[in-house]
Amino acid sequence: SHAPTLSFWMANASELLHFLKSDRHITAFSLQAQDLLADAVHIAFKQLVVALQSELELVLPSLLTDQDSDGEQSTAGIISVFSSAMGLLRKCRVNAALTIQLFSQLFHFVNMWTFNTIVTDQQPGQPRVNYCTNTWGLRLKRRLAKVEIWAEKQGLELAADCHLARITQAAHLLQARKGSADDIATLSSTCFKLNSLQLESLLSRYQPADHEAPINNELIETIVRVAQNTVDELTRGEGRQVRLEEDFVLQLPFLLPEDNYSCDIVRGVPGGLTEFLS
Repeated sequence: SHAPTLSFWMANASELLHFLKSDRHITAFSLQAQDLLADAVHIAFKQLVVALQSELELVLPSLLTDQDSDGEQSTAGIISVFSSAMGLLRKCRVNAALTIQLFSQLFHFVNMWTFNTIVTDQQPGQPRVNYCTNTWGLRLKRRLAKVEIWAEKQGLELAADCHLARITQAAHLLQARKGSADDIATLSSTCFKLNSLQLESLLSRYQPADHEAPINNELIETIVRVAQNTVDELTRGEGRQVRLEEDFVLQLPFLLPEDNYSCDIVRGVPGGLTEFLS
Protein backbone atom coordinates (compact mmCIF):
# COMPACT_ATOMS: atom_id res chain seq x y z
CA SER A 1 0.00 0.00 0.00
CA HIS A 2 3.09 2.29 -0.04
CA ALA A 3 2.83 4.11 -3.36
CA PRO A 4 6.56 5.02 -3.74
CA THR A 5 7.64 1.42 -3.16
CA LEU A 6 5.03 0.05 -5.56
CA SER A 7 6.03 2.57 -8.26
CA PHE A 8 9.71 1.73 -7.81
CA TRP A 9 9.22 -2.02 -8.21
CA MET A 10 6.69 -1.69 -11.03
CA ALA A 11 9.19 0.41 -12.99
CA ASN A 12 12.21 -1.78 -12.32
CA ALA A 13 10.43 -5.12 -12.81
CA SER A 14 9.04 -3.93 -16.16
CA GLU A 15 12.49 -2.68 -17.26
CA LEU A 16 14.16 -5.98 -16.36
CA LEU A 17 11.40 -7.92 -18.10
CA HIS A 18 12.00 -5.84 -21.23
CA PHE A 19 15.74 -6.65 -21.06
CA LEU A 20 15.04 -10.38 -20.84
CA LYS A 21 12.58 -10.29 -23.73
CA SER A 22 14.88 -8.19 -25.91
CA ASP A 23 18.13 -10.11 -25.42
CA ARG A 24 18.23 -12.73 -28.17
CA HIS A 25 20.77 -14.83 -26.24
CA ILE A 26 18.80 -15.31 -23.03
CA THR A 27 15.16 -14.71 -23.93
CA ALA A 28 14.48 -18.41 -24.65
CA PHE A 29 16.17 -19.50 -21.39
CA SER A 30 14.43 -17.02 -19.09
CA LEU A 31 10.75 -17.77 -19.70
CA GLN A 32 10.01 -18.60 -16.06
CA ALA A 33 11.71 -15.42 -14.89
CA GLN A 34 9.75 -13.45 -17.48
CA ASP A 35 6.47 -14.90 -16.18
CA LEU A 36 7.42 -14.02 -12.59
CA LEU A 37 8.36 -10.47 -13.54
CA ALA A 38 5.17 -9.99 -15.57
CA ASP A 39 3.13 -11.10 -12.53
CA ALA A 40 5.13 -8.76 -10.29
CA VAL A 41 4.45 -5.78 -12.57
CA HIS A 42 0.73 -6.58 -12.69
CA ILE A 43 0.46 -7.02 -8.91
CA ALA A 44 2.35 -3.77 -8.26
CA PHE A 45 0.09 -1.98 -10.75
CA LYS A 46 -3.12 -3.24 -9.11
CA GLN A 47 -1.92 -2.42 -5.60
CA LEU A 48 -0.77 1.04 -6.68
CA VAL A 49 -4.22 1.70 -8.18
CA VAL A 50 -5.86 0.67 -4.89
CA ALA A 51 -3.49 2.87 -2.86
CA LEU A 52 -4.18 5.94 -5.02
CA GLN A 53 -7.94 5.25 -5.05
CA SER A 54 -7.84 5.32 -1.23
CA GLU A 55 -6.20 8.76 -1.38
CA LEU A 56 -8.83 9.97 -3.86
CA GLU A 57 -11.66 8.68 -1.68
CA LEU A 58 -10.58 11.10 1.06
CA VAL A 59 -10.74 14.18 -1.19
CA LEU A 60 -13.63 13.37 -3.57
CA PRO A 61 -16.38 14.66 -1.21
CA SER A 62 -14.97 18.17 -1.80
CA LEU A 63 -16.03 17.87 -5.44
CA LEU A 64 -19.66 18.01 -4.28
CA THR A 65 -19.37 20.86 -1.81
CA ASP A 66 -21.66 23.84 -2.38
CA GLN A 67 -19.17 26.31 -0.85
CA ASP A 68 -16.90 26.83 -3.88
CA SER A 69 -17.96 29.10 -6.75
CA ASP A 70 -14.99 28.90 -9.15
CA GLY A 71 -14.11 25.23 -8.61
CA GLU A 72 -10.55 25.82 -7.39
CA GLN A 73 -10.94 24.60 -3.81
CA SER A 74 -13.32 21.74 -4.64
CA THR A 75 -10.86 20.19 -7.12
CA ALA A 76 -7.61 21.05 -5.30
CA GLY A 77 -7.49 17.72 -3.45
CA ILE A 78 -8.09 15.62 -6.56
CA ILE A 79 -5.49 17.50 -8.58
CA SER A 80 -3.02 17.23 -5.69
CA VAL A 81 -3.39 13.43 -5.64
CA PHE A 82 -3.02 13.30 -9.42
CA SER A 83 0.04 15.59 -9.44
CA SER A 84 1.71 13.66 -6.65
CA ALA A 85 1.12 10.37 -8.48
CA MET A 86 2.45 11.78 -11.76
CA GLY A 87 5.57 13.13 -10.04
CA LEU A 88 6.18 9.75 -8.44
CA LEU A 89 5.77 7.84 -11.71
CA ARG A 90 8.14 10.19 -13.52
CA LYS A 91 10.72 10.01 -10.75
CA CYS A 92 10.68 6.20 -10.99
CA ARG A 93 10.74 6.41 -14.83
CA VAL A 94 7.60 4.28 -15.14
CA ASN A 95 6.83 3.44 -18.77
CA ALA A 96 4.43 5.98 -20.33
CA ALA A 97 1.98 3.26 -21.40
CA LEU A 98 1.72 2.03 -17.79
CA THR A 99 1.18 5.63 -16.65
CA ILE A 100 -1.72 6.04 -19.09
CA GLN A 101 -3.29 2.77 -17.92
CA LEU A 102 -2.95 3.80 -14.28
CA PHE A 103 -4.52 7.22 -14.81
CA SER A 104 -7.32 5.61 -16.82
CA GLN A 105 -8.17 3.69 -13.64
CA LEU A 106 -8.00 6.88 -11.53
CA PHE A 107 -10.16 8.92 -13.92
CA HIS A 108 -12.70 6.10 -13.93
CA PHE A 109 -12.70 6.09 -10.12
CA VAL A 110 -13.51 9.83 -10.04
CA ASN A 111 -16.21 9.27 -12.67
CA MET A 112 -17.70 6.26 -10.84
CA TRP A 113 -17.71 7.85 -7.37
CA THR A 114 -19.21 11.15 -8.50
CA PHE A 115 -21.78 9.69 -10.88
CA ASN A 116 -23.02 7.08 -8.40
CA THR A 117 -23.31 9.70 -5.67
CA ILE A 118 -25.47 11.87 -7.95
CA VAL A 119 -27.84 9.10 -9.08
CA THR A 120 -28.27 7.77 -5.51
CA ASP A 121 -28.45 11.24 -3.84
CA GLN A 122 -26.18 9.90 -1.14
CA GLN A 123 -22.72 10.32 0.33
CA PRO A 124 -21.77 8.06 3.27
CA GLY A 125 -22.43 9.92 6.52
CA GLN A 126 -23.96 12.93 4.75
CA PRO A 127 -27.62 14.07 4.45
CA ARG A 128 -29.36 13.29 1.16
CA VAL A 129 -28.98 15.97 -1.50
CA ASN A 130 -30.74 16.19 -4.86
CA TYR A 131 -27.90 17.00 -7.26
CA CYS A 132 -30.22 16.88 -10.27
CA THR A 133 -30.51 20.64 -10.75
CA ASN A 134 -29.31 23.23 -13.22
CA THR A 135 -27.05 24.75 -10.55
CA TRP A 136 -25.28 21.47 -9.85
CA GLY A 137 -24.92 20.77 -13.55
CA LEU A 138 -23.07 24.07 -13.98
CA ARG A 139 -20.94 23.46 -10.88
CA LEU A 140 -19.91 19.99 -11.97
CA LYS A 141 -19.13 21.10 -15.51
CA ARG A 142 -16.90 23.91 -14.21
CA ARG A 143 -15.13 21.65 -11.70
CA LEU A 144 -14.58 18.75 -14.11
CA ALA A 145 -13.10 21.25 -16.58
CA LYS A 146 -10.34 21.94 -14.02
CA VAL A 147 -9.48 18.23 -13.93
CA GLU A 148 -9.53 18.04 -17.73
CA ILE A 149 -7.18 21.03 -18.02
CA TRP A 150 -4.73 19.30 -15.67
CA ALA A 151 -4.97 16.09 -17.72
CA GLU A 152 -4.32 17.97 -20.97
CA LYS A 153 -1.15 19.53 -19.53
CA GLN A 154 0.10 16.02 -18.73
CA GLY A 155 -0.73 14.56 -22.14
CA LEU A 156 -3.58 12.51 -20.63
CA GLU A 157 -6.47 14.30 -22.35
CA LEU A 158 -7.63 11.22 -24.30
CA ALA A 159 -7.75 9.06 -21.17
CA ALA A 160 -9.61 11.78 -19.23
CA ASP A 161 -12.06 12.39 -22.07
CA CYS A 162 -12.84 8.67 -22.30
CA HIS A 163 -13.08 7.77 -18.62
CA LEU A 164 -14.76 10.93 -17.30
CA ALA A 165 -17.33 10.84 -20.11
CA ARG A 166 -20.40 9.74 -18.14
CA ILE A 167 -20.13 12.27 -15.34
CA THR A 168 -19.22 14.99 -17.86
CA GLN A 169 -22.28 14.15 -19.99
CA ALA A 170 -24.48 13.93 -16.88
CA ALA A 171 -23.36 17.45 -15.89
CA HIS A 172 -24.13 18.68 -19.42
CA LEU A 173 -27.57 17.04 -19.29
CA LEU A 174 -28.40 18.80 -16.01
CA GLN A 175 -27.41 22.29 -17.15
CA ALA A 176 -28.65 22.12 -20.77
CA ARG A 177 -32.06 23.18 -22.06
CA LYS A 178 -34.64 20.38 -21.82
CA GLY A 179 -37.91 22.12 -22.66
CA SER A 180 -38.63 21.03 -26.24
CA ALA A 181 -38.44 18.06 -28.59
CA ASP A 182 -35.47 19.72 -30.35
CA ASP A 183 -33.65 20.09 -27.02
CA ILE A 184 -34.19 16.40 -26.26
CA ALA A 185 -33.01 15.37 -29.73
CA THR A 186 -29.82 17.38 -29.20
CA LEU A 187 -29.26 15.79 -25.79
CA SER A 188 -29.73 12.31 -27.26
CA SER A 189 -26.73 12.91 -29.52
CA THR A 190 -24.51 14.73 -27.01
CA CYS A 191 -25.18 12.40 -24.04
CA PHE A 192 -24.46 9.21 -25.97
CA LYS A 193 -22.67 7.50 -23.05
CA LEU A 194 -25.70 7.56 -20.75
CA ASN A 195 -27.96 4.51 -20.88
CA SER A 196 -31.75 4.51 -20.54
CA LEU A 197 -31.74 3.85 -16.77
CA GLN A 198 -29.29 6.67 -16.13
CA LEU A 199 -31.16 9.17 -18.31
CA GLU A 200 -34.50 8.27 -16.73
CA SER A 201 -33.10 8.62 -13.21
CA LEU A 202 -31.43 11.99 -13.86
CA LEU A 203 -34.38 13.52 -15.72
CA SER A 204 -37.22 12.16 -13.57
CA ARG A 205 -35.59 13.56 -10.43
CA TYR A 206 -34.60 16.84 -12.07
CA GLN A 207 -35.67 19.83 -9.99
CA PRO A 208 -36.36 22.79 -12.31
CA ALA A 209 -34.95 26.20 -11.47
CA ASP A 210 -37.31 29.17 -11.02
CA HIS A 211 -36.89 30.15 -14.68
CA GLU A 212 -37.51 26.59 -15.95
CA ALA A 213 -40.71 24.68 -16.60
CA PRO A 214 -40.98 21.05 -15.42
CA ILE A 215 -39.79 18.49 -17.98
CA ASN A 216 -42.64 16.93 -19.93
CA ASN A 217 -42.93 13.20 -19.20
CA GLU A 218 -43.35 12.48 -22.91
CA LEU A 219 -39.98 14.10 -23.62
CA ILE A 220 -38.35 11.94 -20.94
CA GLU A 221 -39.95 8.84 -22.46
CA THR A 222 -38.65 9.85 -25.90
CA ILE A 223 -35.00 10.23 -24.87
CA VAL A 224 -35.19 7.03 -22.79
CA ARG A 225 -36.60 5.12 -25.76
CA VAL A 226 -33.81 6.38 -28.02
CA ALA A 227 -31.21 5.27 -25.46
CA GLN A 228 -32.82 1.83 -25.19
CA ASN A 229 -32.40 1.34 -28.94
CA THR A 230 -28.83 2.67 -29.10
CA VAL A 231 -26.74 2.78 -25.92
CA ASP A 232 -28.49 -0.17 -24.24
CA GLU A 233 -28.21 -2.36 -27.34
CA LEU A 234 -24.51 -1.53 -27.67
CA THR A 235 -23.93 -2.32 -23.99
CA ARG A 236 -25.66 -5.70 -24.23
CA GLY A 237 -23.80 -6.42 -27.46
CA GLU A 238 -20.55 -6.06 -25.50
CA GLY A 239 -21.82 -8.64 -22.99
CA ARG A 240 -22.46 -6.11 -20.20
CA GLN A 241 -25.58 -5.40 -18.16
CA VAL A 242 -27.46 -2.12 -18.44
CA ARG A 243 -27.17 -0.69 -14.91
CA LEU A 244 -27.99 2.59 -13.20
CA GLU A 245 -24.71 2.87 -11.30
CA GLU A 246 -21.22 2.79 -12.75
CA ASP A 247 -19.12 -0.32 -12.11
CA PHE A 248 -16.53 0.05 -9.36
CA VAL A 249 -13.87 -1.71 -11.44
CA LEU A 250 -12.84 -0.49 -14.89
CA GLN A 251 -12.97 -3.57 -17.09
CA LEU A 252 -9.84 -3.04 -19.15
CA PRO A 253 -7.17 -5.68 -19.80
CA PHE A 254 -3.75 -4.92 -18.34
CA LEU A 255 -1.20 -4.56 -21.16
CA LEU A 256 2.56 -4.77 -20.73
CA PRO A 257 4.24 -2.17 -22.97
CA GLU A 258 6.45 -3.41 -25.80
CA ASP A 259 8.63 -0.29 -26.16
CA ASN A 260 9.55 3.18 -24.82
CA TYR A 261 11.50 1.84 -21.85
CA SER A 262 14.38 3.78 -20.28
CA CYS A 263 16.98 1.61 -21.99
CA ASP A 264 15.52 2.65 -25.35
CA ILE A 265 15.49 6.35 -24.46
CA VAL A 266 18.41 7.14 -22.13
CA ARG A 267 21.77 7.69 -23.83
CA GLY A 268 25.12 8.12 -22.12
CA VAL A 269 25.73 8.19 -18.37
CA PRO A 270 22.83 9.73 -16.42
CA GLY A 271 23.74 12.88 -14.49
CA GLY A 272 24.90 12.22 -10.94
CA LEU A 273 25.62 8.49 -11.47
CA THR A 274 29.41 8.92 -11.53
CA GLU A 275 29.36 10.93 -8.29
CA PHE A 276 27.06 8.37 -6.71
CA LEU A 277 29.33 5.43 -7.58
CA SER A 278 32.45 7.23 -6.39
